[in-house]
Amino acid sequence: MTAQPVVAVVAPLTGPRAAWAAVLLSQVEQVRAMGTGAVEWHVHDETPGATAAVAGGGYAAVIGHSDVSAARDALPAYRAAGLVCLLPFVQAGGCALSWMPDTDALARAIIEGASALGAGTLSVVHGDGDGWPELARQVGEETAAAGLESGGSAALAVLAPQDRFARLVAATDVRGPVLTVADCGLGSFAALAEAARDRTVWAVHPQMCAVRRARTAVTALAQALVDAPAVRGQALSAAVRARSGVLLAAGGGVVGDGWRISRLHAVCPARDPH
Repeated sequence: MTAQPVVAVVAPLTGPRAAWAAVLLSQVEQVRAMGTGAVEWHVHDETPGATAAVAGGGYAAVIGHSDVSAARDALPAYRAAGLVCLLPFVQAGGCALSWMPDTDALARAIIEGASALGAGTLSVVHGDGDGWPELARQVGEETAAAGLESGGSAALAVLAPQDRFARLVAATDVRGPVLTVADCGLGSFAALAEAARDRTVWAVHPQMCAVRRARTAVTALAQALVDAPAVRGQALSAAVRARSGVLLAAGGGVVGDGWRISRLHAVCPARDPH
């Protein structure tokens, strides 16, 4: 008799990234509620010790991660253990399947948005940690390459978690349009929408929100393991791809997916459909 497959769920249970855990665990609970109990899910806090625990835990697969650096560091251990790794929230390459658009294209999308808005200058404010300073550096490089001037008051790019938008915008004197990285799948989107009510704000956002990415990954994995509980490794990876509902590139990532720029109020007119 085939043993029940067990999946490791790696998510930040506390701290500034806990919102990502809430999205992922919500989708796991929905699959549990709708399923037959054929798959068991073990949750691991996304801490430095999680990789070793997961790699040595005898799991069928691992899903989660919200920190791209941690995910990249973990992939060699997962690969050595023969674990399929699913990443709804980050793109880390390697052996992972990812539903996150290429973050290297994000800075370029922001500058293309500023240019389309007719801005000759672009000011940038950013949060600390979680890759925001690096994104700001990339935006600076793209600004120069596009012939825009840094600073000024024509347009503003806000590169930070959504719940910090109000504080960062209040510290500037830019009155022109604002471009901000957003994801309507996170609970903090409501705070962003409220803070942006009196501004012209454009959201730079993935085509698939966090909830849809998590749901797609969790559902595809669960279906693959219910259909074939003993499947592992490359065969499991192929089974997840076949059930993902979207075409995944050979190296991970959704084919044709990317970043959209939308009026903030048009990003998510109703949360229920997610």
